[in-house]
Amino acid sequence: MTTRLALHVILVSIAALVAASIGSVDAATFNCPDATASDAPRTAPALRALYSGATDITASDRLGELMTDLRNSGMKPALIVDHLIGAYCPLVAADSTLSDKQKADRLRQFARQVTGLAYVPSDADEVEVLVTVPLTPTLLGQVDQAAGRAGLSREAWLEQAIKRQLTGP
Repeated sequence: MTTRLALHVILVSIAALVAASIGSVDAATFNCPDATASDAPRTAPALRALYSGATDITASDRLGELMTDLRNSGMKPALIVDHLIGAYCPLVAADSTLSDKQKADRLRQFARQVTGLAYVPSDADEVEVLVTVPLTPTLLGQVDQAAGRAGLSREAWLEQAIKRQLTGP
């Protein structure tokens, strides 16, 4: 349980650092943080090719494969995160269909995803996946009340509710 807590603290810390480096989108235009790992393997595919023609599912699979390649090359998790964010950010910045806020949100979401993948033990039989779902304050309050009535944490209650829904008729 302490390993899990430590991983959670690391993930939250890195995501906070990335969010801070992006800066406030209200104060200025979207800018990419200077976070490119200089010792990244030269054989790593470009992220543009990674996401070209990919759906959310196939892009996630490709990202997992790239993560394995980077990990196998001996790259440390923090450098993997820096490398991937540094490579992904210019793709987001170049998307003229997105507002600065949407670009920052997309980069934060990607940062959370790659941070979670980078810090998961590579030899784990079954790994937990962090799913981020925005909820309105009202709905979150209802979830917290239901979890409290059941004597569960918010996360445990949500996991139980999802499992119930999947096994139900």
